[in-house]
Amino acid sequence: MSNETKIKWLIYHEPIGLFLRTANAFCDEIKNLTNGRVQIEVYTLSEYANKHKEDANTSPVELLSSGKVQMCQLYTNRFGNIITDFYALAMPFLFKDHDHAARVLEGEIGKKFLDADLPNKANLRGLAFTYSGGYCVMASKKQILSAEDLKGLTIGIVGNPVFADMAKAFGSDFELLADADHKNLAAISAAKTDTVQTTLARYNVEADNSTHKHVTNTQHTLYLTTIVMNEDFWSSLSIEDQLLIKEAALNSARKERQWSIEDNENISNSESEQKKLGITSFNDFPKEEADKLRSSLEPLYKKYTSFFSTGLIDSIKNS
Repeated sequence: MSNETKIKWLIYHEPIGLFLRTANAFCDEIKNLTNGRVQIEVYTLSEYANKHKEDANTSPVELLSSGKVQMCQLYTNRFGNIITDFYALAMPFLFKDHDHAARVLEGEIGKKFLDADLPNKANLRGLAFTYSGGYCVMASKKQILSAEDLKGLTIGIVGNPVFADMAKAFGSDFELLADADHKNLAAISAAKTDTVQTTLARYNVEADNSTHKHVTNTQHTLYLTTIVMNEDFWSSLSIEDQLLIKEAALNSARKERQWSIEDNENISNSESEQKKLGITSFNDFPKEEADKLRSSLEPLYKKYTSFFSTGLIDSIKNS
């Protein structure tokens, strides 16, 4: 087990700092676990493209599946195009709290997604679930203080059919925006939407603070990401190294989820932090209004309970 192993970790999403700290946490974990024998080379997409003469517009899934890079942290919704059940993790008001989410993501349900579904259908090995933002907020052109305030608004959504049906259930219209990593996403959102669902950590990526100045802490869905590895590379590793990489990924994922929670609390409780982001008003969504939104989602849950694998939604709810 003395051979050195080098792994290329690609940072694809914005804001880079948010994803860099996860990569750095993994680097520290795996260094400690292997005494530096497993080494991680971290690249942004532009850095990787420049060094390895790749197209800077290449899909991260393509780079991973081909084995050109071995690891990445990607939006969980991206995998819904390959494995429909991944969309289920973004169902509105699905997770009661962060403890509930951890039981699902680290339990048998999460393990099936990571250890079976991804390897079997995408040539990827899931290692751990992360937040990269955590619970979503609504960033809007006007204050949203009630369920009624959402009616008639156009909500900007990306990449998950659940969100389109969610908007309809709320009495809203929806605009399917460009890819979540489009360079001009905030400007597109400003031009085409009244409100956009995002996270506080990604506010300046997906919302335009010159128009979406009002933020409501709806906490209506979790914004999840996943640490993944090329499956062929994973299979080439010794059992010992697989276990150590899994341990390092889980430890760094737990740190990342806690950092996301702390980031949200820091911004939620600090007018100065809100001002730095360009947020004019920040409001927690009243429980009674959230309950009205939950009630409006009964037809959506009826539809998607049969859309996903049998028993998946109930299993998540009951975990």
